[in-house]
Amino acid sequence: MTEQKVGSEIDQASCIWRMNNAPTKGYEEDVGKRTTVRVVSHTSVPLLLKNADYFFKETNSTIYVIWGPFRNMRKDGSGIVYNMLKKTVDSYPGAKIYVTTEKRMSYCDEIFKKETGKDR
Repeated sequence: MTEQKVGSEIDQASCIWRMNNAPTKGYEEDVGKRTTVRVVSHTSVPLLLKNADYFFKETNSTIYVIWGPFRNMRKDGSGIVYNMLKKTVDSYPGAKIYVTTEKRMSYCDEIFKKETGKDR
């Protein structure tokens, strides 16, 4: 999307989705400034946390939806990604972070396999 200069047009949308840790800072002219929802893979959570102030402090109106396999998202203390997110919420209480449930991930995995013929 670089060099397209459609940032102001994108910012006029009622809902703007972004993926993982794709930045807007420095690319506003091309991709806009706003983010309504950011969908983040479990593998990208550490990348987000490297710049936590940017993602969770400056843009705390963004809703974050984090997805990943159950083993990483477990709430019993053994889910590595879930534990990272819990610490993040403690540090940034205004952050709107949601994680997918095991049931929803299973459903998404089924759809992915049906559409691609491959296991995720």
